[in-house]
Amino acid sequence: MTKAETLSERPSGMVSETIRSPRYHQVYSILRGWIFDGTYQPGEKLPPESDLCEEFGVSRITSRKAIDLLVQENLIVRVQGKGTYVVDDLGDAPNIGDMEQLIRKTEKLSKKSKVEKIEIKTVTGDDEVCKDLQLAKGSQVIEVSFVRFMDGKPTGYRVSYLPAERNIDITAKDLRTHQMFKILESKGIQLSGAHQLLGACLADAHKAAMLGTTIGAPLVRIRLVTFDEDAKPVERSTAYYLAERYEHHVYLTRSGNADNEIDLKTGLM
Repeated sequence: MTKAETLSERPSGMVSETIRSPRYHQVYSILRGWIFDGTYQPGEKLPPESDLCEEFGVSRITSRKAIDLLVQENLIVRVQGKGTYVVDDLGDAPNIGDMEQLIRKTEKLSKKSKVEKIEIKTVTGDDEVCKDLQLAKGSQVIEVSFVRFMDGKPTGYRVSYLPAERNIDITAKDLRTHQMFKILESKGIQLSGAHQLLGACLADAHKAAMLGTTIGAPLVRIRLVTFDEDAKPVERSTAYYLAERYEHHVYLTRSGNADNEIDLKTGLM
């Protein structure tokens, strides 16, 4: 399909009212897909904002939020007086995943494990936390930390920060019952997405004590910045897992390779 057909022949109003995802996030997801499927090539100009509004049947505010997300991901750039362009190199762009699946998996984990050593307190956020939460330097944040146990052994240590100004009341009972995504939604916050970054580090004295390991032990580090329906960060968390007890499984497929499709239930080709 040519780019002219993309905007003239695709049905307008592609954004659905029945999908839980906010309208701006639906627009973002469709545009992101068009960038990665080659509809819009690296270095190519995107349609004007007015055309996108007409195409998707959304307001300028909604389309602008979608464009802002793509800019934050370094997938497109705004050029003053000229328009919006796909970046020349998409190699460093983050992968897109299914947040609903992540929520289901973490909720399942919370049901077969338990959390202890819970601490909830108000602190002054450091520069990194304030930046991730888009707060002014020195802002107050709610710090929530706990250790997750499985089979009676510590497996992970998590520290979360939430803007104090949002008055989100998190209790120890909440944490023992549900994982954080479900807790936030139970407080009336509709989640739209999250940035997830996986890395590694070595245990310092505090993390070693929390996880019952030695200083210098290898840890898997997972950082999440979670956004609400207005694309504002609502939580910034970092979880540390003992490397020997952590495994991350992702099935990778190549588009157009149907002959080698794997049955995910049996693992057979």
